[in-house]
Amino acid sequence: MAVGVSLALSAWTAAAVLSGAPVFVVSLPVVGVIWLLVLLDCGYLLGRRWAHRRRRRATRPRREAWAPAPGIRRPIDYPNILPRPAGDTPVDQQGRYRATGIRLAVLPALAVMCLTAQTVFLEHGGDLGLGFVLAECLLLVSMVWTVWTSQEPSQPWVTSRIRAELFRREMFLLLAAVGPYLGRTDEEAGQVRDARLSRLAAAGPAELGTFARLSDRGPDGAESPWQDTVWLQRDNGLPDTTAETTERMRTYLDYRVKRQVLFFELAAGTCERTEDRLGRTAKAAVLAAVAVAVAYAVLLHSGRTGDDPSTTSAVIALLAAGLPPLCNMALAVQNLFASQRLAASYRETRQELLEHEHTLRGLLAGPADAERADRFRSLVVRVESTLTEELRRWRIIVAKSEFDAGL
Repeated sequence: MAVGVSLALSAWTAAAVLSGAPVFVVSLPVVGVIWLLVLLDCGYLLGRRWAHRRRRRATRPRREAWAPAPGIRRPIDYPNILPRPAGDTPVDQQGRYRATGIRLAVLPALAVMCLTAQTVFLEHGGDLGLGFVLAECLLLVSMVWTVWTSQEPSQPWVTSRIRAELFRREMFLLLAAVGPYLGRTDEEAGQVRDARLSRLAAAGPAELGTFARLSDRGPDGAESPWQDTVWLQRDNGLPDTTAETTERMRTYLDYRVKRQVLFFELAAGTCERTEDRLGRTAKAAVLAAVAVAVAYAVLLHSGRTGDDPSTTSAVIALLAAGLPPLCNMALAVQNLFASQRLAASYRETRQELLEHEHTLRGLLAGPADAERADRFRSLVVRVESTLTEELRRWRIIVAKSEFDAGL
């Protein structure tokens, strides 16, 4: 895509220079603006892939250090537990959402730069000046159209992550025989599993919120929290053998708790680095805008911007007009990523999971009495409650009813 639009821009520029036809000259800024927007989208998505690969290489030693021991059974090796059902081709919903948001943040700055360039450098009646005005109109119309037509822009991303997390949660609920699987035989648990997975695969945003609750609703509408049910029912949801219970506890510790701790640690570090870069960029843009504004004020006071200003004066005027929108663009992108709030949420969840990990290790090291299976199931509900609460906070942080146009 990037190569194609670059070739189209080069051909259009050559036609405008060689032929001098008004239609090519007037439309040249419009074609240039389209090239910039396509290049921005492609550049962000390509940079995103490159950054992901770089992070994977950088974090490989830490991920390998947290890898489960070879003797620990995988969750899908247990009876009745299935991997996530195959679906459509995976789509980077987060990348699409952020690419659109970044484009919207850039549009106002580009529109101001087009108008300023036409005012400072070009004749008002020239074909090229008219082209810059048309390019500005295209940018503003594109911005308004995108904002109006992109209602609930984060919903595909939010729905995709919530569904993926709930599929993963279902596997560990079945592993520990808690929640809807408490006290059921293997055959009954398989039937409940199939019904819940089918419902989850077809669930919309509203039904996903209901599905995420850690409780069962009775015929009378009363809620029965899973945490209470574990101790009220006190059945043999897990196999009676101590060895089987211990094995499931170790699987849950390594494949659920420790992996989630690692995920939140790495995610928080990524968000903190992103926030640091965006914050420094915004501060640099503000300082540059102040410096250029002072320089432009000096030029105006000295009277060096007369009817025929110098090239230096024209460039300073262009920067003085364009840098404030660039500052606003940097702040809009910073708000789009919400990295600071996400990092705080991830750090808090990680700390809670570390406390649960300590409790689970204590259960494994303690005596295998009659209540250990119940204590394990109760702990599983608390862990899943922590992860569900993180998912709720994350949705509140990233969900948007519409894009901020950055006006």
